[in-house]
Amino acid sequence: MSNCTELKKHTTLADIEIGQKVMLCKNKMDQKLEKKLLALGFSKLIPLQVTQKRKGGLVVGIGNARIALNEALAQQVLIQTL
Repeated sequence: MSNCTELKKHTTLADIEIGQKVMLCKNKMDQKLEKKLLALGFSKLIPLQVTQKRKGGLVVGIGNARIALNEALAQQVLIQTL
C-alpha cells in the first residue's frame, strides 16, 4: 500500500469514482477532522468506497455501514487509492 505522499490518482474523497476502494490517509489529515470522521464511523483500517454521488454530497460504504457526507466535508477527507 502506498503512503499519502505517493497518491496514485486522487487526493480527496470527493474526487474518486463510484465503486473505487480507498483508505483514509492517516498521516496528512487534520486531527480535528480525523476525530469527527472516527465519530461518524469511519475507520483507518477498513477500506471504503463511494456508493452514490449526488449534487451536494455523496454516500460512502464502510463495511456494512453507509455514511452520507456533504461535498464540503468530502473535499477535506484525504484518501489513498488501493
